[in-house]
Amino acid sequence: MESLRKAVIADEMADRVAEQDGNNQRVVAYAPTPQDAKLCAKILKENDVAVCCCETIDSFAETILAGAGIALIAQEHLTDAAIAQLKVALDRQPKWSEVPILVLLQAGDPDSKLLKRILSLEHVTLINRPLRIAVFINTVRAKLRDRMRQFEVRDLLLEKDRVQTNLRREARRLDMAIQAGGMAAWEWSKTHVYWSNAFRQLHGFGKDVQPSESAMFASIVESEREQIAQQWNAAIEQNVSFRSEFRINHPRHGERWLVAVGEPLKSKSGKTLRYTGLQWDITERKTAEMELRQSHETFQRLITDNPQGLYVVDADFCVRYVSAGARKVFINVDPLIGRPFAEVMNMIWPKAFADEAVKLFRHTLDTGEPYAAPPLVERRVDTSEREAYDWSIERIVLPDNRHGVVCHFYNNTQRQQSVDLLRESERYFREIADASPAMLWVTDENHMCTFLSKSWYDTTGQTRLEGMGLGWTDATHPEDHERAGREFLTAAKAHQPFFSEFRLRRADGNYRWAVDVGRPRFDSEGAFVGYTGYVIDVDDRKAFEQSLKQAKVVAENANRSRGEFLANMSHEIRTPMAAILGHADILKDHLKDPDNIQVVETIRRNGNFLLNIINDILDLSKIDAGKMQLETERVRPDGLLAEVRSLMDVRASEKHLPLKIEFDGPIPDLIETDAVRLRQILLNLVGNAIKFTDSGEVKILVRYEGIEGRSGAGEKQGPLRSKLPAANTCRLIFQIVDTGIGIKPEDQLSLFEPFVQADSTSTRSFGGTGLGLAICRRLAHALGGDVAVESTYGRGSKFTLTIEAVSSGRLVVPNLLIDVSAEKVKEDLQISANILVVDDRRDIRYLAQHFIEKAGGNVTTATNGQEAIDTIFGHQKSRVDLIVMDMQMPVMDGYEAAAELRRRGCELPIIALTANAMKSDRDECLAAGCTDYTTKPLDSQKLIAMIDRLLKS
Repeated sequence: MESLRKAVIADEMADRVAEQDGNNQRVVAYAPTPQDAKLCAKILKENDVAVCCCETIDSFAETILAGAGIALIAQEHLTDAAIAQLKVALDRQPKWSEVPILVLLQAGDPDSKLLKRILSLEHVTLINRPLRIAVFINTVRAKLRDRMRQFEVRDLLLEKDRVQTNLRREARRLDMAIQAGGMAAWEWSKTHVYWSNAFRQLHGFGKDVQPSESAMFASIVESEREQIAQQWNAAIEQNVSFRSEFRINHPRHGERWLVAVGEPLKSKSGKTLRYTGLQWDITERKTAEMELRQSHETFQRLITDNPQGLYVVDADFCVRYVSAGARKVFINVDPLIGRPFAEVMNMIWPKAFADEAVKLFRHTLDTGEPYAAPPLVERRVDTSEREAYDWSIERIVLPDNRHGVVCHFYNNTQRQQSVDLLRESERYFREIADASPAMLWVTDENHMCTFLSKSWYDTTGQTRLEGMGLGWTDATHPEDHERAGREFLTAAKAHQPFFSEFRLRRADGNYRWAVDVGRPRFDSEGAFVGYTGYVIDVDDRKAFEQSLKQAKVVAENANRSRGEFLANMSHEIRTPMAAILGHADILKDHLKDPDNIQVVETIRRNGNFLLNIINDILDLSKIDAGKMQLETERVRPDGLLAEVRSLMDVRASEKHLPLKIEFDGPIPDLIETDAVRLRQILLNLVGNAIKFTDSGEVKILVRYEGIEGRSGAGEKQGPLRSKLPAANTCRLIFQIVDTGIGIKPEDQLSLFEPFVQADSTSTRSFGGTGLGLAICRRLAHALGGDVAVESTYGRGSKFTLTIEAVSSGRLVVPNLLIDVSAEKVKEDLQISANILVVDDRRDIRYLAQHFIEKAGGNVTTATNGQEAIDTIFGHQKSRVDLIVMDMQMPVMDGYEAAAELRRRGCELPIIALTANAMKSDRDECLAAGCTDYTTKPLDSQKLIAMIDRLLKS
């Protein structure tokens, strides 16, 4: 340590000597007279030589000590005392310094003794007077050059001493570092590797591990091994020193950080002989650096990401950190980080305030005393805007362990503006609230009312004191009071919007219905702060809603009445029609005269035509009322078309028209759909085509399309549409093409509307009600499709029916020879049973009795349900095997009678006979206890077949 201290002192001395180098080219002169001194100074300055003239021997000697290139003195000033004084001054010069002395001799020969004393000063050059200026100047310049070389020699000596001192110092430091810092020495050459004991301990190598490159690199963690090896090889190839930091896996201490340095040792020829170096453990330093870096990053992030006004001035009085909130204030200062704080302040604020702020910051940095400033109101220099701030400062320790000053500030300008705006907004809010017809209100976080608009008080007559808190609920109707308060508090506790209706007491004591709507309020941090809402009078709306409810009840009653009317109409029309058609059949069996038979046929044909019209009206009514239900079943489409052709061939033959069916490729062998309704549509469309075609042909074109995965498939779904499975869904397209009279374009738009036909001429010529196409389209919608028309007036029409159905997935070649019609009742079907026929209409009883007795059965009749019960359970019991009973009768209808029979234990089959046309008829009959169901007009074959089937079962 002593050697280090001496070296430092020597450096300081050398620095002080170096300060005199600026005077090493000046002439220090002590001229014979002041006039000579001026002349000498003038001559030297004109030749660019610096000169310093002295007036006494003392100042001359002191100036030489301060630094001189040449000492110039007149002979007459060199007394013995002066020479002794000069020798003292020259002896005090550094050893390397030899100041040239020029002596201006007086005219004449000098005294030898005096000359000897002058020459005893050393480095003396004599110059005769009077002066020869050119010789004098050349002599001065030559001596100054010599003097310059002295300083250069001095610099070389000083540099050599400094280098040697540094080498000694570094050697000593290295020796101390190796001893105190746990450093480990190593050497490497191509033929030899040396490890010190400290090196082995540093890596955890045992004595059995031989020094080698591979052993050393093997201890380095795998992820860094290749990189360190590349650095090592690159340094060796370039013969340069290297320094590396890396981690090793110490066998006992785990992962450690090491630093390795190496220097090449070269021969005089420059060839590298070997590398020598040191390694030492820097784990603690690395850990500290990491912690310091994390601390610094955390500190920087805490400040720079802070939205508040915050900035830090470091120990050098420069801006170090600025928060996000503070950058807005310093937006016009760029760059900001690292800029002197005083400069920043003067760029923003007036000089007086900026200087005062800098002074306060400096005081806090030096003393550690915090400072809280009074409110600042100043006009900024950079923006000319007047701003207000609250600010305070305190001293903190920065991550580099130096002190700094942190300033916290808050921009009061915006806050003050916000306060003013808030006050103004509150005034506007009150004015708007008081002017609003709605009754506005506000609550706090405890759900207590804190504001009610003027319209509340005007409406309810409450005072401000009465309405606050939960007092507003007192204005509700006593029957609504508890509910209104509960609905509000339930929503308020959950911080949810709420809606409540209650009757509100008005100032005149009357009550009117009101709606209360509220929404929760939250502050900027998401904390619940209360509710805002409004109350509006809805008494007129409530009255309107009540009228709507009443209208709905009336509509529902009307719909119900409509259904009942349809049922009654169906019964009242179908029942006499059944008698007319039935008796016509009976009459036909008794007639032989062809004219009479023709008359009966006319009655039957027109009766059936009238029945078809009734059926169309009832079908349309059922569809519109949503009372028609589809019955899905599996059916062969080619068989169904064969049945349609079989049914329509007769009508086509009457007009000598060919009826053709063509298929565009294979079709599914089976589909699931409502075969009855599909058949009804096709029969209607084909029947129309035949009816309106006098010549040419009628053709049915059939095409199959698979629509699996087709977007938009089946988008037209009517109210009767059954939901079919998505799998194997297909589309069948039926085109009924005729060569008839066609349809005018203007008539095509309304063609599918009920009771609409092309024109009155068509109605007179062809008949019909105009319901068929309307029913077809509605049924097509129910089947997932549609009916469309294309027509050219005078040339024919094409009706396209599209339906969707579930197919079996198997395609076949169509076969129109297949017979899929229902099994026909044999004409010679005979029954042997006692049948009770119950109907209030004598004609129906007669027809049923005629059909049954013709088939071999015995018939007992009754006119109402009560008579039927008496017949079954009376004192004079009749033997009965089956009951055929009408559902609509006086005294006791069929529903009530069937239920009573079942209640009493009667297990006889009961066939319900009804003329109703609603979808619920069958379900109602079966629910009442009937076994099966048939409709009027009576079909003799169907009735006898049903009786035979039920008797056998």
